[in-house]
Amino acid sequence: MRHSRTSALTCLGALLLGSTLAGGHPSADARSAARQCPAGQISKGGTCLPGDTEEFTARQVTDALAKYKLTAAMAGVWVDGERVTAAAAGETVTGFPATTDMRFRIGSVAIPYLTTELLRLVDQGRVTLDDKLSRWRPDLPHADAITLKMLASASSGYADYVTDKAFIAALYKDPFRHWTGEELVRIAVSRPMARPPGSGFAYSHANWVLLGDIISRVEQRPLGEVMRENVLEPMGLTHTAISSRAEIPAPVLHGFDNERGVFEDSTYWNPSWTVAEGAVMTATLEDMAKSFTAIGEGKLLTPESHRLQVTPVVKIKDNAWFALGLPVENTWIVQNPSFAGYAGTVAYLPSRKLAIATVATQGLGSTIQNASSNVLQAIAAHLAPERPLTLG
Repeated sequence: MRHSRTSALTCLGALLLGSTLAGGHPSADARSAARQCPAGQISKGGTCLPGDTEEFTARQVTDALAKYKLTAAMAGVWVDGERVTAAAAGETVTGFPATTDMRFRIGSVAIPYLTTELLRLVDQGRVTLDDKLSRWRPDLPHADAITLKMLASASSGYADYVTDKAFIAALYKDPFRHWTGEELVRIAVSRPMARPPGSGFAYSHANWVLLGDIISRVEQRPLGEVMRENVLEPMGLTHTAISSRAEIPAPVLHGFDNERGVFEDSTYWNPSWTVAEGAVMTATLEDMAKSFTAIGEGKLLTPESHRLQVTPVVKIKDNAWFALGLPVENTWIVQNPSFAGYAGTVAYLPSRKLAIATVATQGLGSTIQNASSNVLQAIAAHLAPERPLTLG
């Protein structure tokens, strides 16, 4: 079963851009320093990158088609919100090439959008991270022991409905079925707890469904409206759309999947099970990168809430932690969803203002779960070799 999963790494480091004048403009010395890079490197937004960044990125995308048996692949690099390069290879459907402006399902990339909105409510004094789930959902087991912070950090202990055999069977029997949030939560809470609340990492899609429900209750309006007005528009995500139904705005990157034992077009399978209704989204490669730049810089939050969002809370594995809606390690923030034949990965390194986004769609004979992570890992190693990612 392929589903939204996350792993992450991080990077420490600092980039000195130089002093500024009293009026806020960089001094001549600062501008000169920002332009100075070692031989063979170029300066982009004050960050030094290999001179072959464009060629290397394009080669990784093209090579991935045969290496991982993909239908399509794409990747892009941004520094300080400005695009350095983007490339696509393969086809969306037979005879039609994939392009970097195509839209696809982003799955768990939207999870930190949820925690961004949660922390906005914290900043407004309307909730606290220590508030108990029982404040809104006293009907759920262990609700008086589970906090908002536990939901946001994947440590509530609830089981994951995505690993439930009956759910998987129903999903495969009818991939066009629309699932309600309440159906999904009930499947999760009917199963034994994965671990005691707050005792450690236990990834469960139910966490995000519940967070979406709580945000909607606090705002007293549909979650989709909240996310659009409070998160997507302020981040400038003009090519991100919300819908838990099957539609995807044009131009569409088609997905293909072999989970049901036959290679088939999965583009219009219903995505309602992936996250909370109102947080099920489609986007472009550039909007994914733009959103993680905004999150990595704390664009919508107070400094304290931004710090909380990216500070590790529970350990996933060696050198990988989960913060609030985000895997993180040494300041790399990451998400890498993979489901229904779509795979994507986005990573942001605040110390260098560096964003990388990749997407892949399965091809006939594909066996790797998330080839986009492999592509991103290679690009990250080339651009920031001192801080390599080990996604997986």
